Amino acid sequence: MALKHLQRRSKDGVKNKLGAAAITAVALIIAVPLRAAITTIDQKGQKFSVSSVAIAVGDVIQYQNHDDVTHNIMVIDEQGDATDQGLQKPGEIIAPEFDHPGTYQVRCSIHPRMKMTVVVR
Repeated sequence: MALKHLQRRSKDGVKNKLGAAAITAVALIIAVPLRAAITTIDQKGQKFSVSSVAIAVGDVIQYQNHDDVTHNIMVIDEQGDATDQGLQKPGEIIAPEFDHPGTYQVRCSIHPRMKMTVVVR
């Protein structure tokens, strides 16, 4: 087989399983998840710093409240189901999970002009 050439005999006649070690190393590299990208969206002046953002499944968006007022982030999926992230006091960070592909609308239920779109690929 292709990995057979990786097996060698040591001086004492014991086979080194280099092929198995190579396969194990590759499996570990594949199994270790890549680090998620982190995107920070600022909330200031009762608006989001961007109107839309595209991320990959598993990436993290941190909504950081730089206002002197409380916000209440709602994430609305393509079916219209809303997830309330709770009250976010000034200085707090909220990081909702976007673990499925799709297009999401993000709103502040307190300040209706605060809205943005998140596209998850």
